[in-house]
Amino acid sequence: MSDLTAGGQARSDSPDNAARAIITFFSHASPLLLLTLTLSSMAWRASLGPFHPTELIAPALIVAGWPFLEWSIHVWMLHYRPVTLFGRRIDFRLPQTHRDHHAAPWDLQRVFIPLHIFVLVPPLLLLGAWLILPTPELAANTLLFYFGLGLHYEWVHYLAHIRWCPDNRYYQRRVRHHRLHHFRNEKLWWGVSMGLGDRLLGTAPPSDSVNRSGSTGNLLEP
Repeated sequence: MSDLTAGGQARSDSPDNAARAIITFFSHASPLLLLTLTLSSMAWRASLGPFHPTELIAPALIVAGWPFLEWSIHVWMLHYRPVTLFGRRIDFRLPQTHRDHHAAPWDLQRVFIPLHIFVLVPPLLLLGAWLILPTPELAANTLLFYFGLGLHYEWVHYLAHIRWCPDNRYYQRRVRHHRLHHFRNEKLWWGVSMGLGDRLLGTAPPSDSVNRSGSTGNLLEP
């Protein structure tokens, strides 16, 4: 994957083996919060009694929709460009942090989901699951899958920004595509933990067919 790091090199203190990668990953707040939310949802579900197969309906829909959710958030929220309305610049904190991430892709402090997201999103998900889904069992199982996929997203994204990657075809492919997004063209390869959205929406072409954009480090360039 060395041909994908022309925009910079991983820092010398970047994890270069599995043990260091895991320890460093869980030394950051976002993975710890997602792990806590996942385990809490699992404990909640376990406390509610025997599992019923119908509980897999909502989680199955989440898994099926996740590639497109991930794609849409990346395109429309993380790469949001500020607009001026009635003389006032309209911008948001989340895309600002993502621009910082593109400017310094090897800085692990800028890799993870910003903490202000956890103040809003998990409570809204909990409230929505409780109010919309018909049973507490289904609500708990749905949150378990959602937070588990969120934790997996963080792990895959993190792998793309360190020196070590598992010897696994799936992870190697995901890391390669995300590095193409960072170092070849920021308007392609939007999927991070899953690539189905890119494949179906035509945003993962062969890398040798795409020239370097020259603006991967500055998302506000035209």
